[in-house]
Amino acid sequence: MSVTREEVLKSAMKLFKEHGFLSTTIQDIADDCGIAKGSVYKYFPSKEDLFSEVFDQCHNAYFDQVDQLKRFPELSPEEQFLQQIILRFRYFMEYKHILVEFTELPIQQDPKFQPLRHKVRGRLIRWHKECLIQVYGEEIYPFLWDLVSIYRAILKEYLFWSVYEEKSLSLEETARFILDKLNVLVKHMMASNLKPLLKQASFERYLSWGLEDRQGEREQFLTELFREMDAALNVIPSGAKHRSELKEVYRFIQNETRKAEPNFPLLQASLYFLEREKELKSQVIQLRNIIYSGRGT
Repeated sequence: MSVTREEVLKSAMKLFKEHGFLSTTIQDIADDCGIAKGSVYKYFPSKEDLFSEVFDQCHNAYFDQVDQLKRFPELSPEEQFLQQIILRFRYFMEYKHILVEFTELPIQQDPKFQPLRHKVRGRLIRWHKECLIQVYGEEIYPFLWDLVSIYRAILKEYLFWSVYEEKSLSLEETARFILDKLNVLVKHMMASNLKPLLKQASFERYLSWGLEDRQGEREQFLTELFREMDAALNVIPSGAKHRSELKEVYRFIQNETRKAEPNFPLLQASLYFLEREKELKSQVIQLRNIIYSGRGT
């Protein structure tokens, strides 16, 4: 019996979700797929590689659900923010073995997992920044990064209690409590004479992965990323015509990225076009962050 890479990932997702990284073996995943253990290694060199892929897919799925909230125009920005907090808690509780409980695990030191966590952290910081601006407006800019930092700290603590004391906390009440305290904090900051502590530069390492002033590393990262996208494009399960369209857009992105003055509107539209393909989603997100690093946020 043969299975696809996606089927192996689906099985791994289920078992990591139920049992966690340490309690799940490659043999468990092979047995769940009904294949030999060696067949798993055809697609993934190690359990760490497999977990990294699952971790990445989990976050992509989370952000897909977050994006769905934007499609409800009847919700005010504050109500959207509230629903986003509730979604975050529910999703992280459901996938706690994948998204939460890895901090002390050996996977933390894996050379592939470390940059992946770094990428996800940067993506979350961007998202938190956008949410705060959407709710409170551009007048919070002087204190934006202090608010981002405080909001992230609050989320982290209450996420811990929601995950490990889930029966004693209402997610809706917790989300409303957090939003209420943020409202008070924003009003206080805007009315005070205090100077902000944190500026954008404090977060630049997360937002652009520290590549903005290191052209050599940037080029090396781009080369590796394009190599991964080349490989992914060749296995996308779609018709020849659609694959040809994808490759044409991909070639445009490659050429435009190398220009001194890229056409950013067309580049952005092209990236969104490729991002719709789940096999390319992770690489496109990384590519967008590299392309836009140093342009401001």
